[in-house]
Amino acid sequence: MKVNIVGVLVDNVSKDEAVEAVSSLVRSRAPGYIVTPYSEMIVFALSNPQYKSVLNNASLSIPDGIGILWAAKYLSSKNVGLLGSLLAVVFKPQYVRSVIRERVTGSRLIYDIAKLAAEQNYSLSLIGGRGNVATQSAYELKRLYPNLNIKLALSDRAFDSKIVDEIVESNSDILLIAYSPPKQEMWLAENLSKLNVKAAIGLGGTFDYIAGKHPVAPDLAHYLGLEWLWRLVTQPRRWKRMWNAVPVFIWKVYKYKINSN
Repeated sequence: MKVNIVGVLVDNVSKDEAVEAVSSLVRSRAPGYIVTPYSEMIVFALSNPQYKSVLNNASLSIPDGIGILWAAKYLSSKNVGLLGSLLAVVFKPQYVRSVIRERVTGSRLIYDIAKLAAEQNYSLSLIGGRGNVATQSAYELKRLYPNLNIKLALSDRAFDSKIVDEIVESNSDILLIAYSPPKQEMWLAENLSKLNVKAAIGLGGTFDYIAGKHPVAPDLAHYLGLEWLWRLVTQPRRWKRMWNAVPVFIWKVYKYKINSN
């Protein structure tokens, strides 16, 4: 089931269902791309109709951020004020999960995709990030899943015709790219048909966490939807992104609800 988050359609799927959807794409004849919307991406989409179209035409749109779960509940509620709904994120987490039932974050889903690939003999390519994070991520994933077939691991590369050729030549089943939104989704939508992969997903800064470049948020912060705060504390240079992801997003959702009534 699709849930409308201020014009962006998000699939109400569990992690297991998302993994099965990835496997279905690999088995199908037509390639597909997967997006992982979180609040900052929704803000981008509201000011860029082309980007919104890219998100809405994805084969699967995974509810990545807690803001997505909050917005789904807030927009469907008639008698709950803005402040009360925001407080429920921390103090009534199950209430917030009563429309979209589960967060499926790209930073954790990648391990399930790697496990799936190792078990089903699907091959992976990891593209993006800075330094050697793709190579280091490939090493860490293979350490966890020794049978994993990673055909390509490249960082610090322009997303140009040359990298398209390298992806094509790798003949990979699943492509994981760590560029940044909205660029990664726009690039995937534009280039998917010529990449020679079955499934592709943009994962933002996920390689940085797998490679140990940035500390991973504790499980409690993840469950309570406070990863944005953890990232702000551990990566203060992200404050502009956090501004879009939290106050701007909340304001946009509030305005959307008021104008829809």
